[in-house]
Amino acid sequence: MKRGAGGLLLSGSALSAAALLALWLWERPDAAALLLAAGVFLLVLGLAALRQEVYRPLEDLEETVSHWSETQPEELRLQMGRITGIPQGAAAAMLEQMESLEAKLRGIRQVTEQETEYRLRRQLAGEISRSALPQVLPNYPSRENFGVAGMVEPGASPSCTFYDYFYVDPGLLCVVIGQTPGGGVAEALYMVVAQTTIRSRLRQGLSLSETLADVNRQLYDLGSKQSLSALVGTLNTADGRFSYVNAGQQPPLLMRNEERYEWMETPVYAALGLNENVSYRAIELRLKQGDRLFLHTSGLGDLTNRAGVPFREQAFRAVLNRSRNQARGPEEILLFTAGEAAAYCAQSGDLLGYSALVLEYRKGTRELAHCEVPALPASAPEVAAFLKQKFKENGIQPRHYARTAVLVDELFALCCRRSAPDSMVNTECGIAPDGQSVTIRMAAATGGADPLTAGGDEAAENAAAFIQNQAYYVAFKAGQERDTVTMVCFLE
Repeated sequence: MKRGAGGLLLSGSALSAAALLALWLWERPDAAALLLAAGVFLLVLGLAALRQEVYRPLEDLEETVSHWSETQPEELRLQMGRITGIPQGAAAAMLEQMESLEAKLRGIRQVTEQETEYRLRRQLAGEISRSALPQVLPNYPSRENFGVAGMVEPGASPSCTFYDYFYVDPGLLCVVIGQTPGGGVAEALYMVVAQTTIRSRLRQGLSLSETLADVNRQLYDLGSKQSLSALVGTLNTADGRFSYVNAGQQPPLLMRNEERYEWMETPVYAALGLNENVSYRAIELRLKQGDRLFLHTSGLGDLTNRAGVPFREQAFRAVLNRSRNQARGPEEILLFTAGEAAAYCAQSGDLLGYSALVLEYRKGTRELAHCEVPALPASAPEVAAFLKQKFKENGIQPRHYARTAVLVDELFALCCRRSAPDSMVNTECGIAPDGQSVTIRMAAATGGADPLTAGGDEAAENAAAFIQNQAYYVAFKAGQERDTVTMVCFLE
């Protein structure tokens, strides 16, 4: 039935009833007939009013709602406002619900658009930041003198951090760790510009202090109100001289001679691009074989546990010191530290973005060198080969160090016997400048037990007695993570 057919049917029925009533009254004009006529008349009036106040407004409401999706919001409000009679309240309530639903849909669309834009911006910033990461170093001969590796942890919130290493010339390596506050596209672009400026200025032959002063002025002149906190250092791969400037970055950690990592308390200057005129001064230290530097941005140290204690204040150094036994290369140290930091963090959503870099100096001197091997008897030939090479480099003939080689072999076997499973033994060889004596130091995780204390094993007792009788000096020192035996022997 089409719209309005019900109304026409209702009107036609009322008219037919009125016509029949009029014909009947013509035939019977009495009082009862008049009362009945009056009742029918009132019924006809009621039906007409019902049609006007209820049925027709309901038809209008049905017509409006059926075309809701095709009607503009303002036109829909006007059509709903024209509905009269009893359905007017239902129309107003329906209009209110429609407007509420429309507002919710607008909110959902807005949030979706914002999330999409935020995700795209973050992806773009991430791509720009990844473009700042270093490429493979050229295969210069000096490449064997050091090990270097870096990593970027994006974290739960966006951040613009990077690490970089590159050759200034074939004998000079530059390492950089940096961060720009914020995580947007503009911050990422600023970071890349700053990194490129540092690279280009260093390759022009300027000193490290002059380079950073020049870079600082150029970044300040950009007028972007951004800044780059960075630690920039150069390593002379021939002699281990490491010069660096800390421009607003976190202090690095240094491990010397397989000892514990320690914070380097050095001056921290203003971040690059923050102030117009800043005088930077480079700090220099001399790295020896086995020394390691750990550089990082603030996000790593700022991680907190459930008690709110920052990682740098409670667990940072302990984690790095544990890495000496469980991670040998720079890449392994970084992965080990990242895993421990994530475990320390209260929740994965609290992870902060950071960059970290490990630099290890590997070139030995004629007087002092070391090797690190698994605490297994099968590693003894590697220790013997290392010792032989050191004596050869110092011009000492095999007949002069034969007895010392035997003592080192026996001491290594005793250290392996006492060492914890899957641990490492570090053997350090120091030859006196006059070539008359050698100092051997072995560091192993023996649990505080002196390897020369045999504990009832006859073969071990004999080896310990042989060492104590033949060596000029033997001493044991317990440590927190590694214990050390120092032995001094005169060369024949």
